[in-house]
Amino acid sequence: MTIHFTSDCHWHHKKIIQYSNRPFIDVDDMTEKMIKNWNVQVAPTDTVYHLGDFAFAKIDKIEKILSRLNGTKHFINGNHDKEVKYNRNRLIDGGFVKSIKDYDEITIDNQFIVLFHYGCRVWNRSHRNSWLLYGHSHSSLPPFGKSVDVGADSTWITGKAEYRPFSFHEIKKFMDTQPISVVDHHGA
Repeated sequence: MTIHFTSDCHWHHKKIIQYSNRPFIDVDDMTEKMIKNWNVQVAPTDTVYHLGDFAFAKIDKIEKILSRLNGTKHFINGNHDKEVKYNRNRLIDGGFVKSIKDYDEITIDNQFIVLFHYGCRVWNRSHRNSWLLYGHSHSSLPPFGKSVDVGADSTWITGKAEYRPFSFHEIKKFMDTQPISVVDHHGA
C-alpha cells in the first residue's frame, strides 16, 4: 500500500482550465485524463489524501467521480467544498470517502505531516522537521521550509504539473532537498 497526496482537482470546474492554464480541451477532457492519471498512479489498495477543492459539482456528480477513482480517500476541506461539507455523512456512509476534516496531522515512516488546504509560514513542529502539505495556490506559492503545494497543478515536486496525486516517496525525495523552517515562534 502506498500513500498519496493531491489537492485542487476542481472536477467539473470549467474556468479552472483557463485560470490555471490546464492543457485540456474542456471539462470532459480534463475529467477523463485526470481520472486516468489518478488511476495509473494510485492502486485500488492505496490511500489518497485530497487537500481541498475536490469538485465544482452537485453531490451526484461528485459521487460518480469518486466511484471511478482508485484508493481509499480522505478529504481535507477547501474553500470550494460546500457540497462535500453539506453531504459529509452521505459520502462517508456511502463508502466514497473514509474521512472528511478541516485539518489533519498524520505520521508516515516516522515523518510527522500536517495536512491543510492553505500554505502557512509556521505549522505544528515546523521547526522540528515536520512537513506541511497544502493546496489552494495552484503552484503559485513556493515551498517554504518543509512545506509544499501538492495540488494537481503543482510544479514543485517533479518540475511540471502532472495532474495526478503524488506519492509519499516522491514528496520525501523533494523534502530531503528542502531546509527545515527557520521560523521558530518560540524565540531565541
